[in-house]
Amino acid sequence: MVADTNVELPKIITRAQAGDVSAFGELYALYAGPVLRYLYLRTREQELAQDLTQEVFIRVIKGIGGLQYRGEKLFLGWLYTIASNVLIGQARRRRALATSLDATSTDLIDPRGQEEVASLFERVSLQHAIAKLTEDQQQVLLLKFFGDMTNQEIAAIIGKTEGAVKALQHRAIHALQQILEQESREPLLARAIGSAESL
Repeated sequence: MVADTNVELPKIITRAQAGDVSAFGELYALYAGPVLRYLYLRTREQELAQDLTQEVFIRVIKGIGGLQYRGEKLFLGWLYTIASNVLIGQARRRRALATSLDATSTDLIDPRGQEEVASLFERVSLQHAIAKLTEDQQQVLLLKFFGDMTNQEIAAIIGKTEGAVKALQHRAIHALQQILEQESREPLLARAIGSAESL
């Protein structure tokens, strides 16, 4: 999360809403890094994450005129909601493409099968363990530990109560422990994840 922006951010947004191109550049400089990291952790594809980051900020440019600034936390909620919607759109496009390819040729290799084969070689990693969680659990963990967000901020982004966020976090950490403990090569990582329960 970007620090020390509470004073300058309202001014930057006001300038952006007035069409100041340099203000959009400042917003990009402040938030593109965290958004890219979030998208990469969800897609595990650097080039795709970069493309999606560009799409997020195109939507920011188009939508910022209607934004009512009420603090950085709510701005971040708005920004990460856009990022989540971009991810959903990308997933839908991929499913549609996979269906189309499958309909035209039964000889094509199922992309999901390729991913499963690849994961056999990397399933002990935390990244692949996270990928086995539910979408909500993944999002909560990524925003909490990689986005450095509070439960209140996460609740605003995913549209749930703080209590629901805490419950999702607890279940996600417990599930990660189980996944990692099944891999005898990762006992230390499993214990490290378990220590996050106190956060």
